Amino acid sequence: MKKILALIIILCSTITFGQEHTRKIKITYGAEKEIIPKIGDTIKEYYSEKKVRKIKFRNLAKLTIQEFKESGEIYKSTTFPIENLKNKTLTKYHSNGNIVLIANYKKGIVNGYFQKFHSNGKPMKTGNYLEMKKIGEWKYFNINGVVTKKENYENGKLIE
Repeated sequence: MKKILALIIILCSTITFGQEHTRKIKITYGAEKEIIPKIGDTIKEYYSEKKVRKIKFRNLAKLTIQEFKESGEIYKSTTFPIENLKNKTLTKYHSNGNIVLIANYKKGIVNGYFQKFHSNGKPMKTGNYLEMKKIGEWKYFNINGVVTKKENYENGKLIE
C-alpha cells in the first residue's frame, strides 16, 4: 500500500510540474492605456500634493503627455495622434532644458525622422529610420553644429 501511495504522489507531482505555465504578456506601445482627456481638457498626476508628475492635454488631432522629474524639471514630452495611440513623437530633454532627442515611433519601433542634440542645443545627428533601420542620408555634427560627417544607409546598412 505504501508503494502505491508513493507512486501516486510521484505521478501527481510529475503531472503538475510537467505542465506548461504560460502568461499572456500585453505590450503597450504608446498611450493606448492612458486616460485621455476630453478636447481642451487637462489631466494632471502628482508625486505629492504640489509636485506634478505628468500633464496630459489634447486637441482635436493629438494627445500630448509631458512628464516631469520630482524636482519639477520637464524630462519628456510625447505627442500621439488621436487616431492611432500606438504611434508617437517623443521629445526628451537635457537637465538644462535643451532637447536631447526627437524621435518618431510606430508600435514601439523607431520609424521616421530622428534628431539627437548636444547639451548646448546644437544638432548631434539627424536622419531617418524605417522600422529601426537607418535609411537615406545621415548627418553628424560637432558641438558647434557644423557637419563633420555624412553617411548613406540602405535597409540599415552603410553604403557610403
